[in-house]
Amino acid sequence: MSKSLAAFIAHARTKNMDHQTIRMLLLSAGWKEKDIASALASETLTMPIPIPSDTGSARDAFFHLLAFTTLYATVISLVILAFTYIGRWFPDAAMTDYAYANSSDFSSIRWSIAVIVISFPMFLFLSRILHREFCTKPEKLNSGVRRWLTYLTLFVTACALIGDGITLLFTLLSGELTLRFILKVLAVLVLSGLPFGYYFSVLRIDHEQYARSSIHSKYLWSAVAIVMAFVLCGILIVGSPLQGRAERFDEQRVSDLRAIENEIYNEIYGQERGVPVPAGVKVLPKPLPKDLETVAANALYQKLRISDPETSVPYLYETRGTSFKLCATFALQRDLGYDIFWNHSAGEKCFEFDALDQRMK
Repeated sequence: MSKSLAAFIAHARTKNMDHQTIRMLLLSAGWKEKDIASALASETLTMPIPIPSDTGSARDAFFHLLAFTTLYATVISLVILAFTYIGRWFPDAAMTDYAYANSSDFSSIRWSIAVIVISFPMFLFLSRILHREFCTKPEKLNSGVRRWLTYLTLFVTACALIGDGITLLFTLLSGELTLRFILKVLAVLVLSGLPFGYYFSVLRIDHEQYARSSIHSKYLWSAVAIVMAFVLCGILIVGSPLQGRAERFDEQRVSDLRAIENEIYNEIYGQERGVPVPAGVKVLPKPLPKDLETVAANALYQKLRISDPETSVPYLYETRGTSFKLCATFALQRDLGYDIFWNHSAGEKCFEFDALDQRMK
């Protein structure tokens, strides 16, 4: 407390001024209400004023910010997964969507699952810490940080729900309503509505009833069930991490064979590559390389891998006249709707080329 403030109050007392008069004089001079109240209390009380539990500390801000951030990450990833699943199970006949129609590109599913597996347990952990503090110290429910971030979350989810409803109504009026679209709207409705319903309800609970309310456990188990269902479904679609690794090896094998084929054509034709072959010509400008080591040694554009990236077994290369073939052993089947020449079954697969017919390849 300021010495000048204490001295003024003591002087005012000698002039028989009451608390209200002293307070008004100090306020008019620019002193803060908090400082005046503390000085007046210190003058007459021998016990210090008790300090309430901190309801807006940096620690509270940290926990609330991190909890809501992990919540946003989880909900967004769940929406991405929901749209991906719906796209795979209910494909649109008017769209050529190879990423959904085939089983090779699952990066969006794997990425979303990774975000959920990290974010959702973190959200539960932080929410449990905050819930325990609210139960033991109900005054923390009045924290400005908590209320601001909670209302921000309500605003974001409310905007998502309003936009969801507007989109549904517009599509309905346009006469373009499909099962695929309805399911996506329902997914956004459920995944955004769940946190909106919980936080909106919690804000209305009386502080004395907060700890005894059953709403926490109901929403908790609902959220856990939804997250588990989405994650398990994604794992069933994309397979185990071992399968993902096998897919990567198969992609590398195809990439290696592409590079080898390209360098073989470069070695045969050089700068003449791309010039149409005259009709009736059955002789190559240069003979086919005798082995893959020769192809690798004469490569013009990139360093070649001529053996399997997993087993280190050399790729098979055979020539016959103007034709040659490249073989590799694949772990899984490739059945894409594009670039179908490189589709293959599991096991050994040979790709055959005619250097004359495939000159423009």
